[in-house]
Amino acid sequence: MAVAMVQFLMEKFVDALEEEDSSAVPFHALFQDIKEDLKATMRSSVPLGTADLLRDLLYDLNDILIECRTLSKKHTELKQRKRARLSSMSSLWFLYKAKKRLQAIKHSIQPRNHGAGDQNYSSGSLSGDMEFDRWTSRSVDKSKVYGLDDQLNAIERMLSEVDSGGFKGIGIVGMGGVGKTVLAQMVFNSPQVRRRFFPRLWVCMSQTVKRGRDVRREMLERMLMALGVEDEAITSISEAGAGSGGLAELMFALHLQLMNKRYLIVFDDVWNIDEWYEGLMSSGLPDEGLWAGHLRLDRVLPKDCGGSVIVTSRLEEVAVKMVGKENMCRIEPDKDGEFCWNIFMDSVTEGGLADDHPTLRSMKTEIVDRCGGLPLAAKTIGEILRGSLSPAEISAPENKLHP
Repeated sequence: MAVAMVQFLMEKFVDALEEEDSSAVPFHALFQDIKEDLKATMRSSVPLGTADLLRDLLYDLNDILIECRTLSKKHTELKQRKRARLSSMSSLWFLYKAKKRLQAIKHSIQPRNHGAGDQNYSSGSLSGDMEFDRWTSRSVDKSKVYGLDDQLNAIERMLSEVDSGGFKGIGIVGMGGVGKTVLAQMVFNSPQVRRRFFPRLWVCMSQTVKRGRDVRREMLERMLMALGVEDEAITSISEAGAGSGGLAELMFALHLQLMNKRYLIVFDDVWNIDEWYEGLMSSGLPDEGLWAGHLRLDRVLPKDCGGSVIVTSRLEEVAVKMVGKENMCRIEPDKDGEFCWNIFMDSVTEGGLADDHPTLRSMKTEIVDRCGGLPLAAKTIGEILRGSLSPAEISAPENKLHP
């Protein structure tokens, strides 16, 4: 049944894409690329699990195509009436999100050729191991960050106060898009912090590489890999444990790797509040051989060598449960909008738009209002405009945004 539904949805998608007016649809070339990838994927027999996932992706793909065609017709009508080609922020936002969704679909179904002479295509990442959407990384362009200098100095000061026999936990909290990850990145890459801490580990907690895997186990494996432990050794350690599924063995291995080192670990975008994450400030270790009965993250971290952890979360109660109330750094939205405007301008002018163009300047009040004081919103709006309008289009007076 699932395979038959995949065939039906595929035919529906191909037929819609071949209609006369489809060439004017936004992202037409991307739709065509996805069509070819789908055909390549379906040349071989499709396993049941893969068929289920293909069916869901094709439902989404057909929906996006319908929405793009509707928007294209709307813009054609507006153009015929000599009105703005892109008449609202909602249209720009849709185009931005639609492109992201299409790119994610293409990544998921892109076939992989196994062997030089083998024309059988695998289903790529079409399996239960499909990746999540969001990664964060340790890198940041400090020249494009505004309004976080005071918080950066405060955290650097707190970290410098950790003596060689102590341990420090710091929480960075605030609403989504306010700049928590960016602040953590600035701390992580600060020259003062780089000189003081080694090793430094960045752990993105908002996703795991594979769906259905134990988040705790995968986090420990990623940290061991970052510390230079070979894949074969990690696999051996993980498979050694019976009762705990290898979790206790991985915990002990990571503890040994961090012993006698002034480490810094950033746990970015933490959401979970179960007992695994709680109480990182507690001291004491399980007796030898009893790690399986103490499966908590705090047991992994040596507390007597000047190490530190930074936790970012939009849920303050999560950060408090992990590192306590004493060292919370709260980031508030930009009240007057000037920082957001600077971020917006940095983002939009990357596409070749002049930063002093009067059309951009005339949009300042509207843009700042729509950002709501959130730097991420400012950056996203800039990306929307940069990706949707050319320099010539944005300079045209009829292309101002309309509420």
